Amino acid sequence: MEIIVFEKESFYKLVDELTERIVRNVERRYKEQEWINEVEAKSLLGIKSRSKLRELREQLMIEFSQFGKIIRYSRSSILRFLEERRVRLR
Repeated sequence: MEIIVFEKESFYKLVDELTERIVRNVERRYKEQEWINEVEAKSLLGIKSRSKLRELREQLMIEFSQFGKIIRYSRSSILRFLEERRVRLR
């Protein structure tokens, strides 16, 4: 077993830096827009086809919101869709 010793000031400085880093990461994640447009949705899914996006929408595989002709897609539902289809290493 190895033991690492810090000076008190160095320890608190390290804790402060880690805390700031965590807060920045959390803020960045929540600043991302939940409802995204078609271009962003296709990019997130890694597809180019508008018809494939429509197919995912019509089969209710990803969440969307429509007001008139404007359609927005749920970023979190797309990420969930991708995660559910992840192929894991053995």
